Amino acid sequence: MTEQTEAAAPANGGCPVDHSAKGCPVIHEEFFAPRPMGEHWAMADRLREGAPVYWNTQAQGWWMFSRFEAVRDIFRQPELFSSESITPWTPDPPGRFIPTMVDEPDHMKYRKLMNPWFTAERVKKAEENARQICRRLVEQAAPLGHMNFVKEFALRYPTEVFLSFVGMNVDDAPKLLEWTENFFNGYGGDPAMAQGMADALQHMADYWVDAIEERRGESEPREGDICSYLMHADFGTERKLTEEEAVELLRLSIIGGLDTTRGELGYMFRHLALNPDDRRRLREEPELIPSAVDETLRYYTITFGDGRKVTRDAEFHGVQLKKGDMVWGLVAAANRDPEAFERADEFLVDRQGASRQMGFGLGPHRCLGAHLAKAEMRIAVEEWLRVIPDFWIDSDEVLMERGAGSMLAPMELPLRWSES
Repeated sequence: MTEQTEAAAPANGGCPVDHSAKGCPVIHEEFFAPRPMGEHWAMADRLREGAPVYWNTQAQGWWMFSRFEAVRDIFRQPELFSSESITPWTPDPPGRFIPTMVDEPDHMKYRKLMNPWFTAERVKKAEENARQICRRLVEQAAPLGHMNFVKEFALRYPTEVFLSFVGMNVDDAPKLLEWTENFFNGYGGDPAMAQGMADALQHMADYWVDAIEERRGESEPREGDICSYLMHADFGTERKLTEEEAVELLRLSIIGGLDTTRGELGYMFRHLALNPDDRRRLREEPELIPSAVDETLRYYTITFGDGRKVTRDAEFHGVQLKKGDMVWGLVAAANRDPEAFERADEFLVDRQGASRQMGFGLGPHRCLGAHLAKAEMRIAVEEWLRVIPDFWIDSDEVLMERGAGSMLAPMELPLRWSES
């Protein structure tokens, strides 16, 4: 339950601003627990309309910015907002993900190594393979008349595409799915899930260590094999990439490449199951599917908030920040900000300008796999509606989604398209 007060609290546990001047409410909110599907966005809307900035007393205390302009400016000012910590309740994390939690100048050196693998051009060349994977899974599902969409499609499809895309064995999909699920269950800060997350990270690292060992001694990189490519890569101009750095880059590619697409697919197909007019329109006007994908990323943003650490004292959107403060830009609130989008509280399959959404972040740390994720989502809608034009949610129970401290995702989505 959120507790909110307008009374100034002690500087070490409350909002360190003059409320009469800044209007900053103090809240105490932990974001670990799952909620009924859709409640997180409702909470984000309430926070945005309640105040542009909050001081959350959870953990050591941290700032929450809720408006589009402020969240955008956090992403665009990496010199003020460091990525060395991206979860505000953990200002000094025990480890870091490369390159997500690395600042300049090293961040760009790592990105330059990875960028060639995730360009729009390379994704375009891989689309036919992705379509074949998607078509196979849809056509296998169609005669069944029903499925748990999250478990049986939204997890499998992007995982198989990813493994094929980076030159790994598609048969490895089941174990990668399990590790990714365990990682995100613990990533939101729930202490009960911490050991499962740690084990998952170790399994992912071991997976890539074994892959490197298999390729060790090869004089040239294998074509289409990202692991082999990184083993031969240079870190800028000064040295070779170390094996430890390669493992970290590869491990993050699993974390970023699988679960995020699963979450957005789940919410997109939930929306289509509940809105037959939108299904019909996308069947009749498939050219609208790309804009519907962007609208899904805006309206059903799976990144509830993105954290940064303040590098120096500065005034930011009316708040006096101190060096070392943690901030959380509420992406889910910003993407539905009526000051940034007309009819922001509606899902419009033909929305113009939905690509301004920040579901993939913004600035130098924008999601590396954005082109691949959007292509996977577009192909999934095209292939699914081709074979299964009408479907609905096959449950009267309250469906749950993961807590906002992690990436939002439907935990289950039972769909049906046959009465039998």
